[in-house]
Amino acid sequence: MSIQWLQNLLLLAWVCHSVGCPSESRIPLNLKRNSNLMLEVSKILCRARIKLLFVYFENETSHQHTGQILREVTKCDISYISLRNQLHPLEAVKDDGILMYMVMIITNISQPLELSLIRKKSAAKHLSHVFLLVRDADTVSNAWMRASFRQFWKIWLLNIVIVYWRNGRLHAYRYNPFTDNYLITVSHEANRLPTVGELFPKTIPNMQRKPLRMCIYKDDVRAIFRSKGLIVGTDGLMATYVAERLNATIMVTRPHSYNYNLSSDICFLEVSKEYVDVALNIRFLAPDTFQKLAENTVAHTRDDLCVIVPKAKTAPIFWNIFRSFSCWVWILILGSVLLANVFCYWVHRLPHGGVAGVPMQLFAGALTMPLTNIPRSHSLRQFLIFWLFFGMLICSAFRGNLTSMMVFQPSLPDIDDLGALAASSYPIMIRPRHIKHIEHFLTLGHKREAKIREQMIKVTDGMLNTRIKDNDRRFAYLEKFHIARFQVNNRQHMVLGRPVFHLMDSCLVPFHAVYIVPYGSPYLGFLNSLIRSSHEFGFERYWDRIMNTAFIQSGAKVVHRRHNSNDDPVVLKLEHFHAVFSLWFIGMGLACAAFIWELLTHNYNWAITKRQR
Repeated sequence: MSIQWLQNLLLLAWVCHSVGCPSESRIPLNLKRNSNLMLEVSKILCRARIKLLFVYFENETSHQHTGQILREVTKCDISYISLRNQLHPLEAVKDDGILMYMVMIITNISQPLELSLIRKKSAAKHLSHVFLLVRDADTVSNAWMRASFRQFWKIWLLNIVIVYWRNGRLHAYRYNPFTDNYLITVSHEANRLPTVGELFPKTIPNMQRKPLRMCIYKDDVRAIFRSKGLIVGTDGLMATYVAERLNATIMVTRPHSYNYNLSSDICFLEVSKEYVDVALNIRFLAPDTFQKLAENTVAHTRDDLCVIVPKAKTAPIFWNIFRSFSCWVWILILGSVLLANVFCYWVHRLPHGGVAGVPMQLFAGALTMPLTNIPRSHSLRQFLIFWLFFGMLICSAFRGNLTSMMVFQPSLPDIDDLGALAASSYPIMIRPRHIKHIEHFLTLGHKREAKIREQMIKVTDGMLNTRIKDNDRRFAYLEKFHIARFQVNNRQHMVLGRPVFHLMDSCLVPFHAVYIVPYGSPYLGFLNSLIRSSHEFGFERYWDRIMNTAFIQSGAKVVHRRHNSNDDPVVLKLEHFHAVFSLWFIGMGLACAAFIWELLTHNYNWAITKRQR
């Protein structure tokens, strides 16, 4: 009986071995086919020199295939992190700014896609790239891939590619959410693997005239709304440029009415609530401004918080007499006169060589008056020729500059740095939405910054606009750089062609202008590329030309900072007199050489005469 039982047991064991009963931890799959899939994908990753790689798999997935791809990628020095059933979003284990690739391995299409690891609110979605590997691809269909791609688009992930092995070759598909047919086949030759650039192209997508919602705040400079939906200004031009490149239809949304607070202002609420896709209103690039509710694009233009101060008072008219020349020119003229007197007195000691009343004779010659006595010395005559020419040039320049200076009234130095602003008595008007930036950057521990904060008065937008519109010079005004530059150069703020206000060179808050998108938006990478290309195509210079044309048409004089206008008198400085002083020094050298020759000749004649005696 026991022998019979033993035979039955051996027979059962042989049947199980021949049939190959699967254990609980083993999934019946075509191992060779899946090995090819893992090996080919590993080659793609290694050739691309990936910086950071995540491998994600569910517990029901066999560890054998995951270990295989990890072994392959570690041979080419790729950092990897193996994630399995993590509860934290992907951003919690990701470094911002690092190009990241993620490998998701699923068994077959019956296994649900667990996308909780990649949340919709993950940061820098445009830097995340996902390979979805399907091990058992016999049941993979186009309908299933479209449905999977739609799931990824719901969490705003565009860089996704589905890869599987079938019929002895690798198949790869990506998608475009703006077309009716999501699927895009990544074509490649039979004996060649697709590159990462082919799987994840960096080209700007074609939105097929799909709507692109933009929030644009009305601005006197950057966004001026006109009839028929036309928007001019920097924001209007950039919005049109972005829409044309994306082939999208602009849907402009003006911000809703709400109170300003520390976390949101202007278009921020529309972006954080995902009412719009992008806000083209200027935003401040501060570290804690967006609070993971919105993301900023690359820096666009300067948008510093600068102070508009009243123009300095005019200088006293009396000192205009001496403003014809700069200080160095006056010093060199005085030195030339002293040197000329020393030379003339030295030559005067020779017989028949001097000039009576040397100082007055030199002064008369400088004023182009006739000399009362012609010297007999050749060296002195040669010196006077150059001196008269030098004096003629200096006097002509002095007369011309003096005539201009007697009419023109120059201003005293303007307030250009924080020290001068803190020492001034001007109260500074500031808008409520700028308070948070001032508190963030101007510290109370700094002597000057604390004094400037004491001078600030928070007023409403209407009151600030009214004061500056009336050219009220009792106050200084805190404004954004682009608005301040426009107001200072505007005809409305000029008297007899001269500006009433001055824009400080040193700004209080050194910010750059950025546009914002919702946190984790797929448009961030495309907007960064478009803004960079706009700079390369000369967008800033084009906008400056438009603004200058507007100033000229309005009758305003375009004032370029640190440059003199053509209407202002040009005070002759030292660099203008290089040729004049050089000519005088040449004449002085020749006169000294002639004097030495005369001195040697005189001594020689005196020695001969003494010997003859």
